Amino acid sequence: MLSRREALLASIATGMAAFGGPVAAGPGDKVASDDAIRDLLRQRIDVEERAIGMAVCVITPHDRRIVTWGRERLGDDRPVTLDTVFEIGSITKIFTAFLLADMARRGEVGLDDPVSRHLPGDFRMPEVNGRPITLADLATHTSGLPRFPNFPGTPLSPGWIAAIPRFSLDDLKAWLADLHPDPLPPGTAGWWYSNVGYTLLGLALGYRAGRTYERLLHERVLEPMDLRDTTFHPTAAMVPRLAESHDVALKPIPPTQLGIFIGGGGLFSTPRDLSRFAAEILSGSGAHFAQDEQLLLSVQRPAPWIGGKQALGWEVRDASGGAFVSKDGVTWPRRWCSTRPAVRRSSLSQIPHRICTTPRFRAAGWERRISRSTCSGRPFPCRVRAG
Repeated sequence: MLSRREALLASIATGMAAFGGPVAAGPGDKVASDDAIRDLLRQRIDVEERAIGMAVCVITPHDRRIVTWGRERLGDDRPVTLDTVFEIGSITKIFTAFLLADMARRGEVGLDDPVSRHLPGDFRMPEVNGRPITLADLATHTSGLPRFPNFPGTPLSPGWIAAIPRFSLDDLKAWLADLHPDPLPPGTAGWWYSNVGYTLLGLALGYRAGRTYERLLHERVLEPMDLRDTTFHPTAAMVPRLAESHDVALKPIPPTQLGIFIGGGGLFSTPRDLSRFAAEILSGSGAHFAQDEQLLLSVQRPAPWIGGKQALGWEVRDASGGAFVSKDGVTWPRRWCSTRPAVRRSSLSQIPHRICTTPRFRAAGWERRISRSTCSGRPFPCRVRAG
């Protein structure tokens, strides 16, 4: 756990279809200057041509600033700003997990409640290893449920992607009724990333509260944090600020449509909003959401596939110098990463279409490390190491 003295350095790096949030620094640590950050962005966008535009937001206890470079879309010269709207993909799962923590803190649900307790009777939930699947199972990807139902076509093919928004709630109920997950292996191999799980988690929380998951998330998380530009459906005022999505060749592509699976990856947001979100959950912020953040880390289950453990929403990854906490998001074929390490020193590296965010940690020598590793292209773009 991190002490209340730890400061926040929020670095939100955005590459046209991908957006991220904070990177943190502790007291006395040097933070890269605006010119140094701008040089990194210029190198990636103008020289390496790995993105169209990026934004970096820096937050400390005494300062908040933003550095941008590039454009929101290929067809015009509108620059990326703090209010540019991006798809944030599976970073949405952190918001859904926060909703679970909020309801658990209020006593409305228990983390170990069977999911079926909070779903209508026409949902026939399968069991995992002979026991009911719980809310915590869904939030930690240990329910035995697959990533998605078996859509027609090869995964990530155009036909497969097109089938996702057409999959209805009735389709989900019928699919669950016929589903018989394989038993989870004993020991440490029970983790399997599941968008279905987070879809069911959002549905169950919504049914428990007597409103839709979308409405409930706005009432309990987005509106109290004043996240005005974080939504599943960009408003008319947001659409002109929407960053154009693109593939690895920087060819424009339409936004991802998830249908009923929005609880696992459907939010849009801005650098301004995600930096505010990070500040709210920072230990010592005084906000009740900081309590919810601690609750997210109260459950950690083995997840060897990601090199560490799975908390509620957050992934706790092992590294040679110590553990760090992260969340990556993918919308095909774009991806980004949000990290919140529980360590003392950090390095940040990025690859095309991936962003790193870190709500809080103490960083030593961050300026030196970010200049060395930001565009290194390592397989894991967000890496935080302890000193």
